[in-house]
Amino acid sequence: WHMHQPYYRNLLTGECFMPWVRLHATKDYLDMVKILEEFPSIHQTFNFVPGLLDQLQAYLPPTNQSDYFLELSKKPATDLTEDEQRFLVTWFFLANGERMIKPHPRYHDLWTKRSESANRFKPQDYLDLQVWFNLAWIDPWLRQHDPQLAELEAKGARFTEAEKSLVLTKHLDYLSQCLPAYRAAQARGQVELTTSPYYHPITPLLCDTRCARIALPNLSLPEPSFRHPEDARWQLTQAVKRHEELFGRRPNGLWPPEGGVSEAVAELALEAGFQWCATDEEILWRSLKTVRTPMLLYRPHVVNHNERALAILFRDRELSDLLGFVYSQWEDALAVRDFVNRLSSIHQQLQHAPTPPLVTIALDGENAWEHYAQDGGPFLRRLYHTLASDARFRFVTVTEFLQQFPPDRSSPLPELFPGSWIDGNFSTWVGHPEKNTAWSHLARAREAMASAGSREELPQAWQNLSIAEGSDWMWWYGDTHYSAQQEDFDRLFRTHLANVYRSLQQEVPADLEAPIKTPIASVPSHEPSAPMTPILDGRETTYYEWLYAGRLDLHKSYGALHRGQQLCHALSYGFDASTLSLRVDLDTDRLTQFAEWRIEVSFPDRRLRASFRQSPSGLSIDPPSIRGAFDRILEASIPLVWLALKPGESCCLILTVFQGADLVERYPAQGTFRLSVPSEGPETSPWSA
Repeated sequence: WHMHQPYYRNLLTGECFMPWVRLHATKDYLDMVKILEEFPSIHQTFNFVPGLLDQLQAYLPPTNQSDYFLELSKKPATDLTEDEQRFLVTWFFLANGERMIKPHPRYHDLWTKRSESANRFKPQDYLDLQVWFNLAWIDPWLRQHDPQLAELEAKGARFTEAEKSLVLTKHLDYLSQCLPAYRAAQARGQVELTTSPYYHPITPLLCDTRCARIALPNLSLPEPSFRHPEDARWQLTQAVKRHEELFGRRPNGLWPPEGGVSEAVAELALEAGFQWCATDEEILWRSLKTVRTPMLLYRPHVVNHNERALAILFRDRELSDLLGFVYSQWEDALAVRDFVNRLSSIHQQLQHAPTPPLVTIALDGENAWEHYAQDGGPFLRRLYHTLASDARFRFVTVTEFLQQFPPDRSSPLPELFPGSWIDGNFSTWVGHPEKNTAWSHLARAREAMASAGSREELPQAWQNLSIAEGSDWMWWYGDTHYSAQQEDFDRLFRTHLANVYRSLQQEVPADLEAPIKTPIASVPSHEPSAPMTPILDGRETTYYEWLYAGRLDLHKSYGALHRGQQLCHALSYGFDASTLSLRVDLDTDRLTQFAEWRIEVSFPDRRLRASFRQSPSGLSIDPPSIRGAFDRILEASIPLVWLALKPGESCCLILTVFQGADLVERYPAQGTFRLSVPSEGPETSPWSA
């Protein structure tokens, strides 16, 4: 099980905006090892990234650091500002809706209520939200076995400030138990603890970004290339040192971040004293260039360097991914039966092998469980009980196996193919223009460090640089992964780099102020289904008037900047042969509180803007070629010729709301909506059939 979080804390200010280290400690880290006490024959290997361990320790004495979510959770609900109320309503539902919100009626009620403008949150709502967000992020098994938390969960609503304080105290208590629980499991011989390079960099790319072209020869790479194997060496040697400080033993094993390996990394791992490492099976097949067979996969292999041997295990990708991504949607009994059947098949194929087959299953130890019922506890207990009762299988740590069945050094692997667990290449972290821009920023900061002084002379500046070398920043750049907080990850990466210059007392390059992440165009909830020409009177004149319109749910693109309650709820749109029709559903009761307001519909790719201004004298529209009306809804008709749009083309749209000169809301919060004109006119459109 691989435990990792990016480094969220700003080293210069101590601030930590994101709460995920604390929340995964209460939901995943502690129960994942505590459950093994029930199954003493189940031995497992846990990997902890040192950067995560440091962040866990930071919450504890003597530092007692916090995070922004925790500080807002502590604040009395009656004292919250409008900005803080908005923050809670926006971010305190960051939990799996099906597994962590819906099972709790009050939390689900608040989740539903946040999108209903007629039912604005009251102080008790905010207080209950503070409690439920933090309570839901405690593992259900821990909640059930703590009488105080079980009583709170049963109560369900109308919590007090004292009860909220109890939940937050439990958070820090469970967090403080994490590392002692792993030390205890290590002491009784049930777990092996391993490490990764300190701040989780893609180590082969630190050694030389050009190695990415071995798998993808035409991959676009940053210029100049990044080549600092000495940084990779530091990340490895310091990881060993920190691991030994916290767990009392040097680690035998290494999980290279994202399974990223290369010949250079293998040599550095041996130099740092590691006995084994693990990666994905795709690396094995690309290294061997041979037919894929169970005999080759289910055994350790060896890489030799300078009379030293590094054992390498290659994980079974299918079994690992079933646990990580698939079984959460199955009934527990069916999932366990399927898993055991697959192991049985491997056993049947290799039961006469000269040594027992070693099936390596390696995956994220944190993020899968929120998709399982009861955070995966019932599934894991059923799985462990079933396998512990089956004489064909034995759960071992990697070192236990290698000590009993040392790999054959006489037939080492040919040259280790450089790649990761994702498609056997590095395109997830380099090659996209955004990723390459990030690497260029990193290379420039690295150059500044090289000419400034050594790690001993400038420890804080070097630490910021090492954090910025982590894999997670590049993960969120490009268009392959999405997070509701991806702009925050972008900002945090640039903050770590800016702190390099600040630590050196140098001017921060101006371009580090600009986002690297390109805003993504949002897509409609559904597209228009037929031509439409509404009556522009500011009302829904008939049921059918907007029935065939496309619709954008603005709650999914929440853009309010300062106000406590959302003004705009939905944007509907449709086309006829000559016009684009728009409808905005608004909170008209709140709008009456404004002496004057203005809504602008911008088409940035057309460099055009339509403005609808409501004042005591009525609605005024600019430019005059646009028609519109406002009463209960805002309706408008925009000529396609004004937009220079033809059938089959699309345009980008941004909706903004102003009170006087102040921007109040923006939809979407980042980027644009993209609207497409049907490829055929209404006379020939399949709509009319």
